[in-house]
Amino acid sequence: MRSPASSEPHLPRRLDLGIGSVDGHRVFWGGGSLVWQRTSAAGDVLQEERLQPSEESWRAFWRALDELDVWSWEPYYEPEYPTCGGTQWAVWIEHAGRSLKASGRDAWPPGFERYLASVRSLIGRLPFG
Repeated sequence: MRSPASSEPHLPRRLDLGIGSVDGHRVFWGGGSLVWQRTSAAGDVLQEERLQPSEESWRAFWRALDELDVWSWEPYYEPEYPTCGGTQWAVWIEHAGRSLKASGRDAWPPGFERYLASVRSLIGRLPFG
């Protein structure tokens, strides 16, 4: 049997997104649904919800990522000067023959706020970032 991600072109092959500092959020594709988690600084899952975004929500998400050209983001972003603590983020996406694996600490690629907004739109009322 084919996985839903391979038989539905709007679904990701892989999607794993995270952001946080003291606590954080993770959104990933797993078991045929989109999973949102709120995590502790130690990585413990404090809250979890399974979501089923509509096909149109997925298509809007992919359009936003294409418009931002996330596929050309650098693998790692860091500030010019060292910082302590701060916000860490990671993106790992495989979809429609393209892939992105990028991360950073206290530094972001151009359009990062719009990327966050597109994730928030995909997950509805739940926080991310």
